[in-house]
Amino acid sequence: MRLIFLFFLAVTSSLFADEDEISKEQSVIVLPSSEVYNGNYYAMGRSVEISGTVNGDVYVLAEQVVIDGVVNGDVLGSGGSIDISGKVLHNCRMVGGQILISGTVGNNVTAVAANLQLLSTASIGGNLVATAGNVDLAASIGTDATIVASNMRLSSLINRNLQGYVGQMRITSKAVIGGDVDYRSSAQAWIEPGATIRGHVVHHPSFVRELVKGTWIQGFLVGSKVLAILMNFIYTFVIGVILIKMFPKNLEAALHVLKTRPVKSLTYGIMLLILLPLASLVLLMTILGVPFALTLMAANIIGFYTAKVYSIFWASNWMFGKIGFKHNRLPGFFCGMIIYFGLAAIPIFGTIVAFAAMLFGLGAGVLAQTKRGIFTQQSS
Repeated sequence: MRLIFLFFLAVTSSLFADEDEISKEQSVIVLPSSEVYNGNYYAMGRSVEISGTVNGDVYVLAEQVVIDGVVNGDVLGSGGSIDISGKVLHNCRMVGGQILISGTVGNNVTAVAANLQLLSTASIGGNLVATAGNVDLAASIGTDATIVASNMRLSSLINRNLQGYVGQMRITSKAVIGGDVDYRSSAQAWIEPGATIRGHVVHHPSFVRELVKGTWIQGFLVGSKVLAILMNFIYTFVIGVILIKMFPKNLEAALHVLKTRPVKSLTYGIMLLILLPLASLVLLMTILGVPFALTLMAANIIGFYTAKVYSIFWASNWMFGKIGFKHNRLPGFFCGMIIYFGLAAIPIFGTIVAFAAMLFGLGAGVLAQTKRGIFTQQSS
């Protein structure tokens, strides 16, 4: 709990940053290999590189994180990409788009990522707990591994048990598992000849899937899901049209924030996701505050559901800008929506994509309102 609290303080401190602090946030922060830092190390910027030695814990928030030095403590990190090729004495707790571990972690690793890769050179002394869209696991795991993933490839040494909640799982001939393989999936795992599993292999098929398979309920559930996706698609497109036609300055300001201050947008998004529901709960505890609480709750739902539109606009502008599509135009936005909903349909990975789009968009939307005068003046 101490580590979580300290990391929470490190993240929330950016909410009160002035313009000078913002410029630091966009810089490259480096701890050279020749330096030794005594105490807990805090860093936030576009890029953070730790090549030296930290005699304490590391708390880092950046677009790119590289740790190829020595951390004689824990690492708590969040970033677009995280690369750990050095040595961490204790635990690693990470949230990122792309996480790569090729070094040594003395105790446990907890990771949430779009893509997670642990190379054969990596060594984890304790447990591995991970949630990711795609997992490539080749590292040595000291005790147990618990994986939630859409796709997982395993070729590592796991000294005890493997527990998985997966869409597809492949256990290669290089894999050595000292205990049981217990997994829940709609499909049988592909276990190659030569793989060593010293315990039992237990497959738990989806209970609901088996219960409704071949019945009218299955068709109804599939039809309801397709209808929900279609309604979501139409709603998102309508909101995009409204922003372009009626609120172009608001859209420009939000996209400016996403382009120039992505870390700030993510931080605001995380804080709003926490604080707004808490504010609704506090208001519900008072009689006079109930109407305001219900209004705030409705606004929360609409805001959380709509925030992804800013992220889709930004991504479509970035992707299609080089091929001649003008910024903030419907053709590019429509193509971006197709790509977004295609990615969002991927099990687990799609949930991560949708959640990230909501956080970035929510933070950018609020920042655009609070700083709108500055951004519109800069863009004019």
